[in-house]
Amino acid sequence: MKTTLSTLLTITLLAGLSHLAEAQCWNPRQKTGFFDVNLGIGLLPTYAKDAGRPTGRPLSLSANYRVQKNFSLGAFAGFSSTTGARVFAGSETASSWENRTTVAGLRFAAHSNPLGNWEFYGGMAGGLHYSRFDIMDAKAREKALKHGFDAIQSKFYATGFLGARFCLKKNFGLFTELGMGDSIVKAGLSLRF
Repeated sequence: MKTTLSTLLTITLLAGLSHLAEAQCWNPRQKTGFFDVNLGIGLLPTYAKDAGRPTGRPLSLSANYRVQKNFSLGAFAGFSSTTGARVFAGSETASSWENRTTVAGLRFAAHSNPLGNWEFYGGMAGGLHYSRFDIMDAKAREKALKHGFDAIQSKFYATGFLGARFCLKKNFGLFTELGMGDSIVKAGLSLRF
């Protein structure tokens, strides 16, 4: 319910702020040599499928350098923390758990030409996915460890993403993105340098 309410409030905020925007505020002459920096908050956590509840909103940061008019290379990082309960191997009852996830890596994106105040993009990202999964009950943790449970996992991963950026003022706007990592859906502020 909180996620749905947050999503509706974000959409309402975006629609309301669109009336304040200047026309054509992305500089169409600026074709290369600039950074887009996005600071985001997750709206739909990655571990929603596990019936987990976020202990705070997932946070993300990305910086993308425009190497050509419609292509950028960049880096990203994100963090999320989720709690829940489930039955682990060797136990008969559900135990509480907490999962803290950090992601970081590189990304490549293709960008549309500006459409009024909008710019759309999509691409691929790959990097390191580090997860620390803690079972809160000591007895359940001990049983799970005896059955091969691994509390710390680190792996490389690749994912795709789709996004949109809306310009509010010159070099300042809002963005939203769909992809995997720290959050399935995120939104936040976008700065252009």
